[in-house]
Amino acid sequence: GLILEAQSLHQEALEAFSFSLSINPDYVPSMVSMASILRTLGAKSSSIARTFLRSATRLEPTNHQAWMGLGLVLKSEGSVLEAADCFQAAYELLELSPIQDFSEQLPILLQ
Repeated sequence: GLILEAQSLHQEALEAFSFSLSINPDYVPSMVSMASILRTLGAKSSSIARTFLRSATRLEPTNHQAWMGLGLVLKSEGSVLEAADCFQAAYELLELSPIQDFSEQLPILLQ
């Protein structure tokens, strides 16, 4: 899914992440990735992305990517104060994280 997403093959990436979630519905990285793609696709998918991200933050409250994504969705929906709280949580969690996430480097590796 990540490779497909990095190649801007959004529909195929959504299918891959959906398959992942069909195997493990609580797999937070797939939730975050699904939400990211849905957010990219536009406002029509915003509520679905928000649902994935709220679930992700509930299941894994220390996932800074989930908090950042939720903040971006909420900001796009006009919930600026709630978005700011999410951004703050994401920043604080990122600062506490001792290891850089490999998936953040994937687009660079594919170039």
